[in-house]
Amino acid sequence: MIIAGTVPIEGLGPVEGKVEPLDDRIRVAGREIPVSMGTAALAAAAARVLEFLGEDEPRLITAGDLGEGDGSLEIYRRLREVDDDVLVIHYIKPKIDEIRRVDTSGKVIADAGGMYAAKAAGIGPEFHLFLPDPGELAFLADEKAHHPAYVRGFIAEVDEEEVPSLVRRAYEEDQVPDYMVVKGRRDHVVHRGEVVETVDEPLVEAMECIGGTGDTLTGIVAALIAAGFGTEEACVIGCRVNRRLGEIANATPTTRIHELTRAIPEALCEELRE
Repeated sequence: MIIAGTVPIEGLGPVEGKVEPLDDRIRVAGREIPVSMGTAALAAAAARVLEFLGEDEPRLITAGDLGEGDGSLEIYRRLREVDDDVLVIHYIKPKIDEIRRVDTSGKVIADAGGMYAAKAAGIGPEFHLFLPDPGELAFLADEKAHHPAYVRGFIAEVDEEEVPSLVRRAYEEDQVPDYMVVKGRRDHVVHRGEVVETVDEPLVEAMECIGGTGDTLTGIVAALIAAGFGTEEACVIGCRVNRRLGEIANATPTTRIHELTRAIPEALCEELRE
């Protein structure tokens, strides 16, 4: 399993290697990276899952990028040479020409910038799984928008009750992969345009205030797929486990994301036992 995405660290050149989860950091090729949110939170969550299941560590391809696109370009160049069975593309500046060079013959999972790039390039159906929130789903459903900031108003004004209709629209416009998880107060697991499962418990209100909980969900689901779980099952288990983290950690608005990733083994143990 390979994870590709930038981190907001100025001057950090390309870093690639196996992910070792520490407490509030991950270690990659001898470099320690804080687990605050974004790509590092995703990688920490995936590493905790694979460690619990006795599988090989995920590999991370990352670089610092503060929005200039230099670190993203370094990652895209490296992705031209990657052909792992499971590839996750996360925070990265969308570059249409570069995303089209990625080998999508394996299971390619996208969130955040990776998802925006795939949609803008018109290659969403070549991917395996997207994990948007309702706002990002509106972007995916708007065939004329090439960035979430430009979603047309009649689509952008959404709430969770409109998720099923937006899902149908996204598939009618052929913008998305076979599988999606729409993240929100109620998580929707989608297969080929149909909502096949919803997960809304446990609901820990404080989780809404903690940055990075969507990133951990992507990491958990992707790691389960890499470990051999069917995609639909991995999505459902991942949604349940991610929510359970808030209960185990007694989450409050001041809880930090690494305090949640520490709880992944306990949450997984409970879920897989049931």
